[in-house]
Amino acid sequence: MTQAPKPLRERFYRDLRPALIAFFTRRVGSRVEAEDLVHDVYVRLASTPDPEMRDPQAYVFQVAANLVRDRARRAEVRTRYLTAAKHDDQARIDPIDPHRIAADRETLAALVKALDALPERTRRIFLLYRYEQVSRQAIADTFGISMSAVDKHVHKAVVRLSARLGGSDD
Repeated sequence: MTQAPKPLRERFYRDLRPALIAFFTRRVGSRVEAEDLVHDVYVRLASTPDPEMRDPQAYVFQVAANLVRDRARRAEVRTRYLTAAKHDDQARIDPIDPHRIAADRETLAALVKALDALPERTRRIFLLYRYEQVSRQAIADTFGISMSAVDKHVHKAVVRLSARLGGSDD
């Protein structure tokens, strides 16, 4: 009994990666960029259904050639923009609004102050869950409490922070 050929995605790195590395390195001149482009080819293959193709290798190299062309177009656009920006008198002005920076700093300071006003345990649980993205179960195990108690601490923190910062208490 003959075994069906493996889908292209399954044999991609073994069969096609070395040839793609050589293909990209010749065109972009950088092994690091070639590796990134090979990964981009694989991502495109992985995000499409495995179609029945007469010549899957030709398909992969067509995708690779398209990526090289896209890269060249982006580089051209960047070059034109930078050239235009050098000649533009306004280019020397900082495009970031100083008023926005000051407002954001004030908001950040208010957030830090509001966090400091929380009870120690609630603040630690809230920061672990929302900032450090530690799982509720891990937090519950660490503090020796139930996951329901973790939820209550997080909710309590959100309500108090929202009230102090003038937001809604969703």
